Amino acid sequence: MKANQTTIKKMGKRTYTLKELAQRDFGVLPKTLTEATSPHFSLANIQEDLLDDDLDKVENKPAATSSIKEASGTKAKNQQAIKAPPPNTHLVLPIKLLTNLIEKEIATTAKHLALEVAELQAWIDLQVLVPKQTLLALLRLARANNLDPLKEEVALALYEDERWQAYITVEGYSKILNNHPAFDGITFAQSPEHTNDIPLWMECTIYRKDRSHPIVIREYFEEVKGEQAIWQKMPRRMLRHRVMKQCARLAMT
Repeated sequence: MKANQTTIKKMGKRTYTLKELAQRDFGVLPKTLTEATSPHFSLANIQEDLLDDDLDKVENKPAATSSIKEASGTKAKNQQAIKAPPPNTHLVLPIKLLTNLIEKEIATTAKHLALEVAELQAWIDLQVLVPKQTLLALLRLARANNLDPLKEEVALALYEDERWQAYITVEGYSKILNNHPAFDGITFAQSPEHTNDIPLWMECTIYRKDRSHPIVIREYFEEVKGEQAIWQKMPRRMLRHRVMKQCARLAMT
């Protein structure tokens, strides 16, 4: 019994063969067989038919099918791995170590400055928005220059780029100057030209006993003026503070 080629293409080779064998050997009625073997349009059935159609073209197609399934499984596992990354446990240890280091620095700095550890710890705890690295820098800056953060001799600043920095205030630099054994005086000068009654520049000169030449620094108002209200209210004082800090930084630290 020869199969019609059109019928084979419509039903698929495997489905047609099963029907032919059933009619020939087991006497199954065509209607019953058709209902029992009607194709279900699932991905597995479609893939199976496609592979059967290409059976004459590629002899080792089943091996390729296994490779496809394995590749699909590997791809699915990789996608799951990407979607579910491991928790960020690698940050826990560095943060803990840094916290312990800050506690150690607080105790060391408090002893060096003759402060109560609990008092300095309370001041540090109030700086809730400051990164731990910046707090560590502040404690070391305070200890290196014998400056008391509780007296605002060192402080913290937040810049426009959201970067924190520890710095020495004008009170801190004044303390450094007056406590330094080589300090031998300080003078200021300003430009004769003014804009809105503000000098264009101001100079600071610091003398040291152990140097033959003084340290002289000039700062221009237009280059260093800030946007804070204090700069609008007292521009000359702020310019003097700025030039003194820069001069003391080069002369004494």
